[in-house]
Amino acid sequence: MTALAAAIGVGIALLLYVARLFAGPTLYDRTLAMNGVVIKVAIIAAAAAVATGRTALADAALAFLLASVVVNVAVLKFFRSRTFQAPLLRAEDL
Repeated sequence: MTALAAAIGVGIALLLYVARLFAGPTLYDRTLAMNGVVIKVAIIAAAAAVATGRTALADAALAFLLASVVVNVAVLKFFRSRTFQAPLLRAEDL
């Protein structure tokens, strides 16, 4: 029962993060909102794992969080430098 109440509370916070995701004026606001969405979905999955007693949901939540970290780093790196390639020369070497 407590896990269900926690999932409902986190679901309400999830809706607020989704609203921020679509209303965010900058890329960094949207990235921060997406991080919040991913964390809230993982918490809901963990609460469902506790409520049902299935550990596979907790494993899926952990995998989802780890994949989210990698994707966030890649997206922010791409939008900062507009490429995934490492720079061949540094600015101070020119």
